[in-house]
Amino acid sequence: MRGRPRLPNKPLKLKGIHRVKKRQADGSIRVYLYHRATGLPLDENRLAETYADAEKKMRTKGEGTFMQLIRHFDQSAYFDGLSEESRKQYIWKLKRLESRWGTCPVATFNDADDALEFRKDALAWHNELGKASPRSADNLVAALARVLSFAREKAVIKFNPLDTFARLYKSHRSDLTWPEELQQQFMRTARPAMATAMVLARNTAMRASDIRKFPWTRYDGNRVQIRSTKTSKLLWIPATRELKAHLDALKETKAGPLVMLTPTGKAYTKRYFNEHWRDDCDKVDAMNAELNAANPDHVKTADLNFHDNRGTAATLLAEAGATAPEVAEALTWTVDKAQKVIDLYLARRGVLAANAIKKLEEFRDRGVL
Repeated sequence: MRGRPRLPNKPLKLKGIHRVKKRQADGSIRVYLYHRATGLPLDENRLAETYADAEKKMRTKGEGTFMQLIRHFDQSAYFDGLSEESRKQYIWKLKRLESRWGTCPVATFNDADDALEFRKDALAWHNELGKASPRSADNLVAALARVLSFAREKAVIKFNPLDTFARLYKSHRSDLTWPEELQQQFMRTARPAMATAMVLARNTAMRASDIRKFPWTRYDGNRVQIRSTKTSKLLWIPATRELKAHLDALKETKAGPLVMLTPTGKAYTKRYFNEHWRDDCDKVDAMNAELNAANPDHVKTADLNFHDNRGTAATLLAEAGATAPEVAEALTWTVDKAQKVIDLYLARRGVLAANAIKKLEEFRDRGVL
């Protein structure tokens, strides 16, 4: 009796492997593998064996300490479900937390008094870090709080001493939006790739990282596919007339799989993108030098960053009468995020107050009639 044909071996899939690309002396790219939790190098020819050794060392080293809670978090399905950028951001934060709190006993979080003492120490650390960089301090303590809340949710510990904390960094960008005339001037004077970045940003509120990697396959002639802030999944939304016209014109001469390419036809790196963006912003300010000098309150690109285009896009939708759920759907944001933008930006610009007074006057007019 003949048996069933053997299936080909499936590729080995292991969680927690960090892949690092390095350019070799001959110009080729080689990928090095590391065990994400311990930083130990892995041998791709003995991957299962070296991975198992690293896991064993990790469990032995961190058993019964805060390091174990970090591993519980970064080896979880939740962590694997985060976007690549979010995981990268967490990696450096978790390394800092491990060096500072790694030896703290897990038992600390199972006793109310010990947990309170940990909170005092953590907040003192937060305050000390904040003297150099409030934003970095907030990010690290937020990551610490997330590890603890995850452990609490999974019933690994009894108490999360950092369920709340006051942030040190106060953003004052809620009154900074790109005026329409400034966006238009930027698109007229910027190099083609940066003009495209502005068109995409003002019509979709995409992040710069997504715009740099935006492929032609995510435009079907009428819709664009953008990443949801809520789920990290790609969702289709209608393209505005401006965006459709711009992409249709570009598509006739496309030179690669990405919409945005450098002058040499390569994908933009984060650093190269930021350099070109700032150069073209400076170009606009140089053209408006006389206007800037005559009017100190005039909005300059030096006051703005690329991210402010996201708030601008949401603000314009709200000014056009879109509700928070409609803004959220159009930009694939959460309703809470959309409402926060509306509250911050429109309130600063007096739009909400103006709309309210207009409705009051219309109501009074109807009463008179």
